[in-house]
Amino acid sequence: MAQQAAGNTAAQFMGAFSSFQEKLKPLGSQAVKGFSQIQQYAKERMGNAGDVTELPAEYRELELKVDKIRTMHENLAKISRNFTLPHYDYEPPLTDTVFDFATTVQDRATSLAAAGARAAGVNSPVQGGSKNREEIPPSLAHAFSRAAMHSAEEMGTQEPIGSALKKFAAVEEKVGNARLQMDADAVTKFHQPVNKMLVMTIASAMKARKTVQSVRLTYDSCRARLKAAKPENVEAVRQEMEAAEDEFVAAVDDAMGKMKAVVENPEPLKNIADLVAVQLAYFKSAYDALAEVGPELDELQVTNEALLRHPTS
Repeated sequence: MAQQAAGNTAAQFMGAFSSFQEKLKPLGSQAVKGFSQIQQYAKERMGNAGDVTELPAEYRELELKVDKIRTMHENLAKISRNFTLPHYDYEPPLTDTVFDFATTVQDRATSLAAAGARAAGVNSPVQGGSKNREEIPPSLAHAFSRAAMHSAEEMGTQEPIGSALKKFAAVEEKVGNARLQMDADAVTKFHQPVNKMLVMTIASAMKARKTVQSVRLTYDSCRARLKAAKPENVEAVRQEMEAAEDEFVAAVDDAMGKMKAVVENPEPLKNIADLVAVQLAYFKSAYDALAEVGPELDELQVTNEALLRHPTS
C-alpha cells in the first residue's frame, strides 16, 4: 500500500511537472524571439545588419499621413480640453480661490465628522459646510452679471446708472448661459469625438505599426541566421524564416488596413464643422442679446447726460 501511494504521488508530481514544462514552452519561445529582435535591432543601429527588409512605399506614405493626423488630434484635444474646465475665461480673485479651497476642506471635514458620529450611533449636530460665499462664477460674463446686479441693487434703479447696470447684468447672464451651452455642445460634438479618434482608431493603427516593426526584426533575424546556418540546420531555420515571413506579411496588411481607417475617416472634418456650428450659434445668440440691449443703454446714456447738465434741485 505504501509503495502504491508513493507511486501515485510520483506520478502526480511528474504530471504536474510536465504540465509546468508545457506552460513554460511559449514563454521560452517568446524570450528567444525577443532576444533575436533586440540583437537584430542593435545590428541595424550599428550598421552591421546587412540586408534589411524594406516596407512597401504605400505603407511608408500611410505612416507619414497617420503621424500628421495624430499630431493634429493631439493638438486639438489639448486645446479643446478648455471646454471642460470651469470658468476658463475668468480668473477669480485670489481671495475667492482661497476661500473656495478652504470651504471645500471644511465641507469634507464636516462630512467625515458627521459620518463618524452616525457610525458611533450618535445624532450629530454638525451642520453642512459654510455657504456664506457664492460659488465662483462659471464664466467672465457671469462674473460681470453678478457684479453689475450687486451694484444695481445697492444703487437702486431710479438713476440711469442703476437701470443700466440691471440691464447689463441681465444681458451678461444671457451671454454667459449661451457660453456654457457652447461649452457643453463643444465637448460632446468636438472634444469627445477627437479624443475617441485619438485613443481608439489612431491608437490601434500605432499599435499595429509597432507589431510590424517587431515581426520585421524577427523576420530579418531569421533571414540572417539562414545565411549563416550549417547544412544540417538549414531546413529548420528555413521553416522558421517562412513562418516569420508569413507573420510579417500579415502584420503589414493589418497595419495598412488600420492606417487607412485613420486616413480615410471622415469624422475629423465633420468634427471641425460641428465646432464651427457650435461657436456660430453662441456668437449669434450673444450678438442678438447684446444688440437688443445696446439701444436701451444708449438711451439711458443720453438721459444721464441730460440729467448731469440740468440737475434737478
